[in-house]
Amino acid sequence: MKPLPLICLTAMLGLIACGPQQNAYQNAAEVPSPDPRAKQLWGDNLEIAKAQAATNNKLVFVDFTGSDWCPPCMALHDHVLTQKAFLDFAEKNLELVVIDFPKNKPLDEKVELANRALAEQYKIGSFPTVLVLDVDGSVVHREEGFGNKNAQAYTADLKKALDK
Repeated sequence: MKPLPLICLTAMLGLIACGPQQNAYQNAAEVPSPDPRAKQLWGDNLEIAKAQAATNNKLVFVDFTGSDWCPPCMALHDHVLTQKAFLDFAEKNLELVVIDFPKNKPLDEKVELANRALAEQYKIGSFPTVLVLDVDGSVVHREEGFGNKNAQAYTADLKKALDK
């Protein structure tokens, strides 16, 4: 094969590979409506959630997220954490906490410092990272990233992980 066609072929394949990435949830029409309970069930204070978990015999589900800049975080939120299948399970088994690291909305300085301390304590290196903690704050389950699952699949996998 002559060098020019080979160079053109390589360049064309490179452009195709580096072109716009299609995400399973890229189309806004595919975003399901959130369950009305979503805002009520989520808190932002880990200590309160641990106390409630101890009282209610539950675990604590902590979502470390970049809510306004991290596409996988937004997909996890929209397609799992605000959906009926997940919230049905969570309502019975989990206290829900979000630890947010937004770029475009200001956090109270105390909240920002507390969130950073928690990220350091639990060695959070990427977003999203989900932790399931016992009432003492020990990690029972850790998951980094989001694999574009729907709420039913994510919840089923979470149940399996917690049943081990």
